[in-house]
Amino acid sequence: MSKLWKLFIISLSLWSCDNEIKIAAPWKETMVVYGLLDPAAEVNYIRIQKAFLDQAGHAFQYVNTVDSIYPDALDVKLMVRKNGQLIDSIFPKLIDGNSEGIAKDTGLFANSPNYLYKITERIKDSRLITGGREDYEYQLKVRNKTTGYECSSKTLTTGLLESISPVSDNLSPITINDKTNSYISVYYREGRNVKTYDLVLRFWYKEVLLSDTSKKEVKFLNWEIFKNKATHSLNGYETELFAVSGSIFYEILNASIKPNSLVKREALYCDVEYYGAGEDLYTFIQVNQPSLGIVQKKPEYSNIYNGLGIFSSRYVTRIKKIPVSSDMKKTLKLSTYTKDLNF
Repeated sequence: MSKLWKLFIISLSLWSCDNEIKIAAPWKETMVVYGLLDPAAEVNYIRIQKAFLDQAGHAFQYVNTVDSIYPDALDVKLMVRKNGQLIDSIFPKLIDGNSEGIAKDTGLFANSPNYLYKITERIKDSRLITGGREDYEYQLKVRNKTTGYECSSKTLTTGLLESISPVSDNLSPITINDKTNSYISVYYREGRNVKTYDLVLRFWYKEVLLSDTSKKEVKFLNWEIFKNKATHSLNGYETELFAVSGSIFYEILNASIKPNSLVKREALYCDVEYYGAGEDLYTFIQVNQPSLGIVQKKPEYSNIYNGLGIFSSRYVTRIKKIPVSSDMKKTLKLSTYTKDLNF
């Protein structure tokens, strides 16, 4: 067979092929689950939505259609195990978050109703005890009663962080100096099953209008002392000592608060918040960080079996309304960074 004849046959076969490109695979029921169990919280929530696809239309047509976002008739169950032994079962309640003051962020998707699964039972924290450990595993199971579809996940809970310095539960006054060679010692004991910590100090102050002292406004400013600081291990109970220059705090005040001769400012108190992330949550955050390299494609990460999303644990340790010491109030008034801010 000549080369010309072969080319003719190939061209005929190509011409006769269906040239319609199908970029979407056949639809498959898939739940998208987001849940972070916090033993320090009085109430926890899980969001369960469904992925959707219409091969004949545009996906943006459906983002505001509630039926396209939320599944019907779900059985949602949490099984609680202590050191591997089943000790309890929890059945989260379906609620509208909007009715409880939990507003869904605005965006492409419909934000009303805002369906969530509410857990009022206290989440048990994992810990070391004399002669052993108490690890609590929560296994989530979701089942569509209509279709029989199921997805699941599980997580070990995170444990309590013990803050030792610069603040502790005894609420001793806090002092932050502005000298470049003066440091704050951040000292704490890590919680069990925690992979990383963020630490935020929130400084609260009051502005009083000098021409009318009845007009007052309470404001705050956040100082993110560190972020994604790795723990020694998931075992917990290791102590960590971290030093940070106090002048950074005053530099932040200088950059964030504008001088205003019409108001008098008064330091009120500080809050300290440690955010401990479980291992799966840490991995999810790392994978979804913006890519700075040439290759922009990032792998997907999900620990939901037969679904998408993240189900993990965190532990938020909050120490609130820590008094500001008289020395710190004096520094706020006289420091070169803040002397023009009328503290």
